[in-house]
Amino acid sequence: VKDPRFGMTIACNGDKWPNTNPNPLETFIGGKNGMPLPYATPTGYYLKKYLDASTDISAESGSGGKRHNWVIFRLGEFYLNYAEAIFRYLGSAGATDNEFRMSACAAVNKVRQRSDVQMPDFPDNISNTEFWGRYKNERMVELAFEQHRFWDVRRWKEGGFTQIGRMQITRKEDGSFLYERKTKSLVWDDKMYFFPIPASEIRKNPNLTQNPGW
Repeated sequence: VKDPRFGMTIACNGDKWPNTNPNPLETFIGGKNGMPLPYATPTGYYLKKYLDASTDISAESGSGGKRHNWVIFRLGEFYLNYAEAIFRYLGSAGATDNEFRMSACAAVNKVRQRSDVQMPDFPDNISNTEFWGRYKNERMVELAFEQHRFWDVRRWKEGGFTQIGRMQITRKEDGSFLYERKTKSLVWDDKMYFFPIPASEIRKNPNLTQNPGW
């Protein structure tokens, strides 16, 4: 089952985005919206989440100046935060007690049952190992581009990425497209789990010691 949040989050090659764009997006190399144009997407995709598709940003007929609200907290995040906390507290994805009557699975399923998502539920008898892996993916998908991933991988102590994948799209002579996953190297050091304590704060309190690695 293709997760509908894919199309709700990003604009890809061939999409009609935004509504005022007269032509489908061409994010392939050499396309109207792809590399090597300046500032073109290096990943083959553009972001559409939280953006108003009706806004016209063209120089000739732009409709700029609209009010834009930024979401600080939304219900989906609350459910996912609860799911992680209750899973850690009760030790099981399907467990409840007299105080916490919604299980971790049920909380995740509240997000997946949303009218514009409607993805299959996590089963109540899911193993802890499978739940944790699927929960992390669920959080990455549901909260994509909402500034959570940076903190999530640090909280889980899973920040040791050494490469990231990017999609390279080329158009073949017959008009079909070739999708190739390319990797970009990243630099990671475990000291990045914490920020350095400013020297000014250490001078104020000699009991403070610098975080490891800084």
